[in-house]
Order: sequence, then C-alpha cells, then structure tokens
Amino acid sequence: MQVLTSAPQTTSQSTQAETAASKTTEAGTTTAADKATATTSDSSGDKKVFSSRGEKFAQLNKEFDITGSDFKITNQFLSRLSELGIITESEASKLTSGLNTTTGSTDTVAGLKGAIDAISSRVKDEDGVSSLLSLLDNSKQILDNLDGSKSKTFPVDPATAAAELESFLKSDDAKILTDKEKESLKDVQTALNIADKLSPEQRTSAEVSKYMSILKQFG
Repeated sequence: MQVLTSAPQTTSQSTQAETAASKTTEAGTTTAADKATATTSDSSGDKKVFSSRGEKFAQLNKEFDITGSDFKITNQFLSRLSELGIITESEASKLTSGLNTTTGSTDTVAGLKGAIDAISSRVKDEDGVSSLLSLLDNSKQILDNLDGSKSKTFPVDPATAAAELESFLKSDDAKILTDKEKESLKDVQTALNIADKLSPEQRTSAEVSKYMSILKQFG
C-alpha cells in the first residue's frame, strides 16, 4: 500500500485521526470535506491515500487537467470531487442537475469565456446593463483562475458571483438574453460554484453577508 501523507507510518490510527481532525484548511477553517481521507487505485491495484487538500487537487488536475482551456465540468468530475471529499454527495447531485441534459457537461472553459465575450459585446450598448457587464467580467476572471492556482484571491467571491448570476437569470432583466445565451450563463454559474469549492480562501464576513442576502431572495 502506497500512502501519500505527511504523518509518520509509525503513528497510531487514533493519533492520525486526532491529527486529521485538528488540521485546518488553508483558509483557516475546518470542514468535513477536508477531514475526509480519499483513496484511488493505480494500475497495479494499489490504493493511494490522499490526506491533504493539496494532494487531492494534484490528483484532480492529473485526471482532468482543470487548468486547461478544454476542461469542462462533467458528471464524472463531480463524482470524483465527491469521492475525494471535496464536496458532499448532495452537493454533487445538485451540481449535476445543473448540467446540460443532452451532453451531461458544461461547455469548455474556453467556450464559456468566448460566450461571455460574445454576450458582453452584443449587449454593451443597451441601457441598464452595467451591472451585468461587471458580473460577466468578474465571472471571466474567475474562470481564468478556476482552481485558484494562479492567485489565492478572486475579483469577487465565486459563490456570491454565482448567486448574483442566478438572480439575474431569474429576473425580468434576463429577457435581454437569447435562450442559447441563458444556457451558456447557466454553465458559467455551475463553473463559479465549482471555483468556490476549489478555492482555499475563507470568505470575509462582508462576503458571507452579501451571499446570504442574495440567497434570501429565493426563499
């Protein structure tokens, strides 16, 4: 058995459990996902144990190339996030329900950024779209740093950006968009939610308050 962990192999199981429970995430908080120890099998059938967030992300990038422009969010990717303990099964199920029912995935990151550019260019001269243009620009910057590997901070909190995008799509203002554009922005919303799960940063109290106020709009 090959074990990828910083703890000495001579450490007792109870001590390892206590150590894992006491660790905090890079953001300074401890979550059930970060406490979980995930495993995977290599070609020889040996089990590899991923006990740190960094090891899980390294394995994810190896399997799915998250930083590549051709990356897309798929059912398989969401299932893997759940297996590695980065999201819960219920979160995976909710995110899966937001995927395109025909393809079972979002568009590629490059495709989503292209869609954002096209929408921004088309509506930029319309009245009352300044907030939408700002949201689209922030969303594109988040897509450029989806897994937080380029920077530990985002232009705005990804979860808040996702909630704002959902709010816009459910508002009367969304009539400015075509059905195809709405579908593209739903994919962007899913990607923003993924960026939130992959981000090691802790939200500030102001960001949490803003996020909660947006959620309250939907009961």
